[in-house]
Amino acid sequence: MNLKHQIFTPKKIVEKMLNSVNYCKNLYGKKILESSSGDGSILLNIVERYIISSIKDNYSLDEIKVGLEQDIYAVEIDTFYYKECIKKLNELAHGYGINKVQWNLFNCDRLDKKFKIKFDFIIGNPPYIKYHDIEKTNRGFLKSKYKSCSKGNFDYYYAFLEEDLDSLNETGKISYLVPSNMFKNVHGNIIRELIKDKLIAVYDYTNEKIFQNILTSSSIIIIDKSVCVNHINYHDIKKKSTIIISKNLLKEKWVFRSHINHNENTLRFGNYFEASMPVATLLNEAFILRDFEESGDYYKVNQKKIEKCLVRDAASPKNMYLQRKEKIIFPYFYNSQGLNRYTPTEFANLFPSASEYLQMFSHKLSSRNSSSNVFWFEYGRTQALKHLNQPKLLISTIITKKVKIYELNQNTIPYSGIYIVPKQNMSLAIAKDILQTKEFFEYVTSVGTNVNSSSVRITAKDINNYFINENLI
Repeated sequence: MNLKHQIFTPKKIVEKMLNSVNYCKNLYGKKILESSSGDGSILLNIVERYIISSIKDNYSLDEIKVGLEQDIYAVEIDTFYYKECIKKLNELAHGYGINKVQWNLFNCDRLDKKFKIKFDFIIGNPPYIKYHDIEKTNRGFLKSKYKSCSKGNFDYYYAFLEEDLDSLNETGKISYLVPSNMFKNVHGNIIRELIKDKLIAVYDYTNEKIFQNILTSSSIIIIDKSVCVNHINYHDIKKKSTIIISKNLLKEKWVFRSHINHNENTLRFGNYFEASMPVATLLNEAFILRDFEESGDYYKVNQKKIEKCLVRDAASPKNMYLQRKEKIIFPYFYNSQGLNRYTPTEFANLFPSASEYLQMFSHKLSSRNSSSNVFWFEYGRTQALKHLNQPKLLISTIITKKVKIYELNQNTIPYSGIYIVPKQNMSLAIAKDILQTKEFFEYVTSVGTNVNSSSVRITAKDINNYFINENLI
């Protein structure tokens, strides 16, 4: 495993993880596993608690040594940290007069390690590796072995959590430190369903930064196989608040709010407006014009001409915020029948300059993972195009402090963010008013995925699923 994925757990988080499953007293004879021990930040705390608890319970040092060898297990794939951890464990035990412990610390991949016993406690801060950073051969293995990894762009730690769930005994408890996006990631549906029944608590650090130089927001999840409850105790660490969440309210995305108002007096935003992702050229460097100049009926980019009639204004939340003018080559046209396409011959004959310009990118254009039946000079994805020939709103997928809304005219083409158009002859002004409310901001901060200490990422589906008071329509 690449060392960049080794992120060690701060002491205060370790204390919280262990306290939350009551790994504090009467520990002798209780089996515990640390599934990715790293430098020992969690494991050392486990061992010290075990020794102190056993001394208080009047076990001899010889008995405690035996207990350490029989009750505490850990796995670490990296040989350097494995050896360092063994060294630290020996020093810790020696400080209590206990020597030559045969530690059950294994230098291997947790996903390859099978234990014959089941555990009372499993504590973990597994590797945070996104799907695109997992080696392709490993992806296939994970997809075939783990239900949580069988669909979509799963994260690596899903497999760790699923493996550890299967390693608990009938009354066992798990305390896991996970990225907070686990609750809302579209590809996390399966792992959420796997843990939902036995999940009893979430300690959410929301936008509190607990790792240096790491933007990931984290949460501690507590699983208890001995109970079956229909609610979760949700703790917002930053706000120092606790609410009880009914598991019945946890749908596709897990939104931790005490109530979600979906009564007969509320209306779904998506029934009156359509929020969608914008055009996806799959090669913006070819289609987006940033450094250009006008020359009669042409735009010129690096002395290459492009017919003006093929170019429209381009919009992204970033260029709108910076008031930076950009253009986009738009290789389509609209008429009374809607969106129309050019054949390759028509395009070459009608727009010889633009065709020559795009030919400079021909290899990259042909290498895109485009939709079927897309011509080489067209955008890679075409789903958004049929709704764009009208006024629209544009907002960013990243929300920080407030929702910024930009009004776009009929001819402007959004290529980033989320665009919104009306249904049923609704006014865009109404949509804009709704999206600027305090209630909508509170909604997106709860449903969005934390990307850093002050921002969340939202989707078009989040906007469409927002419920509003009927008086606003």
